[in-house]
Amino acid sequence: MKKSKIKSKKNRILLVLLIVIISIFTGCSNNEESKGALIVKWDNFYEGDNIKFYYEDPKEPNLQKLKKEYNLDEVVKDSKDDFDKALKLMEWLNGKIKFNKTSVTTKEDALGILKEGENNTLSDKDFAIVYSQAASSLGMYVRRGQFKPDSVEEKNKNNYYYVCEIWSDKYNKWILLDVVNNCYMESNGKLLSGIEVLNSGLETVTTKGVKNINKYIRKIKPYLYTYTIEIDNNIYGVVKSNSYITYINKNASIGGRDLIKPNIFVKEDRLFNKSPRIVNENKSTDKKSTLIFSQKKQDENSKEKTVTLNGAVFKDSGMLEGFFISVDDSSFAKINRYFTVTLKEGSNKVKFSEDGKKVSREIIIEYKK
Repeated sequence: MKKSKIKSKKNRILLVLLIVIISIFTGCSNNEESKGALIVKWDNFYEGDNIKFYYEDPKEPNLQKLKKEYNLDEVVKDSKDDFDKALKLMEWLNGKIKFNKTSVTTKEDALGILKEGENNTLSDKDFAIVYSQAASSLGMYVRRGQFKPDSVEEKNKNNYYYVCEIWSDKYNKWILLDVVNNCYMESNGKLLSGIEVLNSGLETVTTKGVKNINKYIRKIKPYLYTYTIEIDNNIYGVVKSNSYITYINKNASIGGRDLIKPNIFVKEDRLFNKSPRIVNENKSTDKKSTLIFSQKKQDENSKEKTVTLNGAVFKDSGMLEGFFISVDDSSFAKINRYFTVTLKEGSNKVKFSEDGKKVSREIIIEYKK
């Protein structure tokens, strides 16, 4: 009887300790989630279509080497059109490599990734790189895209999903390919682009190539809030642009993590529908300039943790020179080309003006260390 009471008392103590431990970790988790940068105002959406995109040249020596080494001409032989060619190439890649989200390679090109692929597994990012370069070597226009969750829901992990899009002259449009799952989407017989899938939702479209559609929807749906493409799709050669175009779904928001890389945010899909064969059809100028930010890498030896944003102004497919910036309602300062903003705890306001008088753009970022 005495032993039973002692045992019962021990169990109660263990239960109390367990509750305390859970509470501590839950509290830490909540605190971590509330830290960082939160965009509370973003009067800074790009509204034009005056952006030039860059695509890989199939004659590039490394792409030719890729095509020859993996006999890609044989893989796509007897294809009826570029879309048929794209499907054969996607099937080839899935027969060669398996998907593993956590796979890591140190290479950034298809030749290096395929040689280094650990246990013949690749992440979705590496899948997209290998596929895009293989398709480019065959003379196709292809780009890599990223679906991302709503910024508020990212929770610091798995905050992107890479896909590819190929341009079809036959259908006169970009066509989405989920190269990891060897599938594509259509609606009423119409092949869909990444933007069309994002806006339609997986439940309303037909996914071709997937056996368990409900499982697939559960897996991919959390990412379908924003869609990002690169302005410069080249991996080899001189970098012509390090910026991205991100389409914000009506249900999504911009978060602090979206500012890590230089992003131009849009609410319209015009840029995503642009044919790669039209080099510079729009000779008009942008009506309004747009702020663009990227997070500055912090010195590893720095003891104080800070977030500093590198800022610039984008106009007419290039960076503007000679403009004015105000931080936290200070007087407008003349900027030659670039500026920096180190976020302080609390509200951070940035205003842009072309003449130092009239405010053209304004953003507000709440920051918690």
